[in-house]
Amino acid sequence: MSALPEVPGLVLATGPDDPRLHDTDADFRRLLDDFAEVARASRATRRRFFHAHAAVLGGELECVAADGPPVHPFLAAGRRHPVIVRYSNGETPDDAAPATRGLSLLVPGSGGEGGPAPFNLTLNTGECLFAPDAWVFTRFLLGTDAQRAALVREAPERGETLWRQVRDPLPYDRYVYHSQAPRLHIGADGRPGLVRYRAVPAGPAADTSPDAPPDAVAESGLFTPPAGSLHPPLPPRYLPRPAGEDRPATFLRDDIRARAAGPGIHVLLQMQLHPLGADPAANRAALDPSRPWSVERHPYRTVARLRLDTVEEEAAAEGLLFDPAAAPEGLGIALARSPFEPASVNHLRTLVYRSVRAARTGRPAPAPASVPAPVPGTVSGGPRRSVCVIGAGASGLTAAHELERRGHRVVVLDSAPEVAGKAASLEIDGRPYDLGAHICTPRYTELAALAEEFGVGTEDVTPVLEQGPGGPVRSPAGTAFFAPGTYRRYLRLRAEAFPHIGAPGLAHSAAALARPAAEWLRENGLTAMAESFAPGYTASGYGFLHGDLPALYFVKYAELTGLLDLGSGSGADGRTGSFTVAGGFGRLWRRVAAGLADVRTGVRVEAIERSRDGVTVRTGTGEVRTDALLLTVPLGRLAGVLDLTGAERDIAARVRTVDYRTVVCRVSGLPGNGFHLLPGPYDTAPPGRGGLVAHHHRHPGSDVLTCYCYGTSGMGETELYEALREDVARLGGRLTEILHTVAWPFMPHFGSADLADGVLERIEAMQGENRTYHAGSLPAFELIETNVAYARDLVRRRIAPLHGPPHDVPAPPGTAALREAPDGRRAGLDPAEIRAWLVASTAAVLGVAADEVDPDRDLDEYGLDSLAAAEIQADLSDRLGYRVAPTLFHEFPTLGAVADQLARGR
Repeated sequence: MSALPEVPGLVLATGPDDPRLHDTDADFRRLLDDFAEVARASRATRRRFFHAHAAVLGGELECVAADGPPVHPFLAAGRRHPVIVRYSNGETPDDAAPATRGLSLLVPGSGGEGGPAPFNLTLNTGECLFAPDAWVFTRFLLGTDAQRAALVREAPERGETLWRQVRDPLPYDRYVYHSQAPRLHIGADGRPGLVRYRAVPAGPAADTSPDAPPDAVAESGLFTPPAGSLHPPLPPRYLPRPAGEDRPATFLRDDIRARAAGPGIHVLLQMQLHPLGADPAANRAALDPSRPWSVERHPYRTVARLRLDTVEEEAAAEGLLFDPAAAPEGLGIALARSPFEPASVNHLRTLVYRSVRAARTGRPAPAPASVPAPVPGTVSGGPRRSVCVIGAGASGLTAAHELERRGHRVVVLDSAPEVAGKAASLEIDGRPYDLGAHICTPRYTELAALAEEFGVGTEDVTPVLEQGPGGPVRSPAGTAFFAPGTYRRYLRLRAEAFPHIGAPGLAHSAAALARPAAEWLRENGLTAMAESFAPGYTASGYGFLHGDLPALYFVKYAELTGLLDLGSGSGADGRTGSFTVAGGFGRLWRRVAAGLADVRTGVRVEAIERSRDGVTVRTGTGEVRTDALLLTVPLGRLAGVLDLTGAERDIAARVRTVDYRTVVCRVSGLPGNGFHLLPGPYDTAPPGRGGLVAHHHRHPGSDVLTCYCYGTSGMGETELYEALREDVARLGGRLTEILHTVAWPFMPHFGSADLADGVLERIEAMQGENRTYHAGSLPAFELIETNVAYARDLVRRRIAPLHGPPHDVPAPPGTAALREAPDGRRAGLDPAEIRAWLVASTAAVLGVAADEVDPDRDLDEYGLDSLAAAEIQADLSDRLGYRVAPTLFHEFPTLGAVADQLARGR
C-alpha cells in the first residue's frame, strides 16, 4: 500500500513502531502510571491480570470474498494466515460463573519470540465498550467502588453496557465477540474508514449457519444482573456460580480443547466498515468506542473463516503480545495525545499491554522511537494558540493551567490585587479563614486532583451542625427523603429526565429542571428532598426555595453534596467525608498561579476588541493581543468595556444574582467547632432585613467566626452589622468586633422561563463564537468543584482539543447570522444556505460525498435511523443556538422541507 491518507480530525498510526505512540500529555502519562500496580501484579503471578484463565488453540484464518467496498489487501479473498486464538473469562477462574468472555486472535509473526505480530485482535462479549475514552476507562478499571458507582451514575448507559458484556456459561464458540473500539481500515482502493470486527459462530449447531445474513446474529448467554447492581465486579472479586452448579471450574476450557482436537472449531470473522469523510468532528465521533454504529447503514460482512484444530500450551501463550497497534499499515489504530480523545482507548491499550507483558515475562518492552520535535509555533495536534483569560479565580486559573499544559500561551488578567476570587482566604492570628469556598465533599474529585497535583494538602473539616435556640444538633435534620420509596423515585426520575446532571455544566439538564424548585419538588413527590438539602443550600448562598428559583440549581447542589451516593464509600482520594484545603483555599490558587507564565492582578481593563484577526485587550498598563478570549465573569460585568453582540446583550440582561455577604468577626457565647446551619423555613422568602443563615467556627481556641448572611437592596454595612448583631444575640452570643466583610454578587443564574427557553444551551452554542469562550459559575454553577470541572472540560472540548483543529472550525454556509437576534434566535436566514448546511451534515453522518445527498429526495430513502437523525439534530441545535425538536426529520419529507421550516421560524 501507499502512504496512509490524511484524515481530518484523526492521526493514523503507521505501525507498532510509530514514535508518536509515546508522544502523550501529562494526563495520559498519569494514567500509564496508574497501571503500574497491574504490572506489579502480573510480575508477581506471571499471569495476565484480566482474562488470566484461558484455552489456547491454533489453526488457520482463510479470507473469503466479501460484498461491498474493497477490503485491505491483508484480508483479500484467498489469503491464508496461521492463527493462535485464546478463549478466556474476563474476571473469574471459574467457567461456571457469569463473566465477560473474550477471544484474542493473533497472526504470529517472524520477529522473534514474543515480538509484535503482524495482526491481532482482542474481542469481548458485548457490542460496545462502556467508556468513551481512556480517562473513563482507567477511572473505572482502577478506581474504587465509589468511583465506579459515580461514573455509572454520571452516565447510566455505562452500567447497562457493562452488564451486556456478562454471559452465562455456554461453549466458548457459541458467543458473539466484538472488537468494541474501532480501528483503521484503508481499503485496497485507498479509501479510509474505521472498522469494528466480530467473531460469530459457524455451523448448524450454533447461532447462525454460514449462509445466514452476516448481521443476523443472536447474542447467546445473556445474563440478568442482580437487582440494584450498578456494575459487575472486577478482579479479584467475581460473580458466583449459580446454586446447584456442580461442573468443574475448567469445563468450558476442557470442552473447547477437546472439540478442537477432534472435529475442530469453526468461526466466522466479520467486519463492519464506517467510511471517513471531510468533517473532523464526525470522524472523531465515529471513533467513540461507547457508541454503536447502525447496522442498516454499516452492515457486517464475513471476511474470513477460522478453523481451529490444534491445542496450544497455555503457559507458552503467556508470552504473546496482543498489541492493537501491531498490524499491517492501514489496519492499525488512530493515535491520541490526551486521554479525553476517543482514539485514546486503543492507544492506552497498546502501551499498557506492552508494559504488563514485559512485567509478566521479564522481557523488555518495545523501546520508544525518537519523537520528532514539534514545528516551531505548534503544539502536538495543531497550531499554538494564545488566550487571554479574564478572571483569576478558580475557573480562570484552572483553564489557564490546562491550556499551558497543552502547550498554549495564556495571559490571565484580574482587577483584584490577589488571585482566587470567591475562593480567597485571609489570615487572622496566624490562622486561615476562607471567605467563599470552604467545604468539599467526596464528589469534589477534580478539586482533590488539582490539590494533589500542586502538592497542597487537605484536611477534614469541622462537623456540619444545625443550631437552634437549644444548641446544635447534627444535620441534616430530615431523613424522609432517604426512605426507600422516595429515594428510588428520585433515582428513576434522574435516569429518565436528567441523567447527565453529574457531568460538567448545566445546559444538558436545564430543560428537564427548568420548573421552580418548590413546584418541581411538589409535582414529583419529592418535597422531603427540601427537608434534607435546603438548609445547606440556603446557607451556601443559593437562595430560598420559593418563587422563581429553578430546580436545576437545587438538584445540582444536592448531587454535589455526596449525600445522594448512598453506599458509595469514598471520594477519589479515598476520603469518606468532607474535607477542606489545609492552610486555606487561597493557598491552592496562589500555587496554581505561581506555576503559570503570565498572571497579572490589579489590572484595569479599559476595552476589549474582537476582530477576524484576533483579540486586543486594552488595560491601564498596555495592550494584550491574543487569538482568543476566555471570560469567567458574567457578560453584564463587561458591558462597559466589551462591545456585546445582540445575543450577548440579551443573555447579560437575563442574569440574576443573590445578595450574599461574608463577615469575619469576633463572637463570644456561641457553640464552636463546627459549621452551624440556622434552621429555616427555607420555602419562604427571607426576612425583609436579610439575616444570618450560617456561621463557621473553624479553629479551636479562637473567637473568630465566619458568618454568612443575606443582604437586601440598599443595605449598607451599618444595617448589615446591626442585623447580624441581633441574630447573634438571639442565638445567645455577642458580636464583639468586625474584622472583614465581602459583599458578593453571588450565584449568577437564570429564571425558570429563561431556562425553558434554552438560554444555557445558547451559551454553549456561543462557545468560540467571535473568538470568545465562557466559563465560570453561570454555565457551571456556583461551586468550586463545578467551576474547576467545567473549565477543564471547556478547554479539552472546545478551546484546544488535541488532534483536531484547535482554531474555531468554520461554520457551514448560512450560520453566520444565527445568533445575532436579541432573543438569541436566528434571523434572516436564506433557506438555500440552511439547505446547503443540512446536505453537508447529512453527508458527513452517512459517510458519503455531499453531491450524493439530494435535498429534494425523500428522507426515508436515505435510511436515517434514530441515532443518525439525533446526531444531525444535536449538531443543528448547536449551530442554531436553540434546541431543535428530535422529531424534525420525521415530520418533513425532505431536507429541503426541513430547511424551509427552519427559515420560516421555530
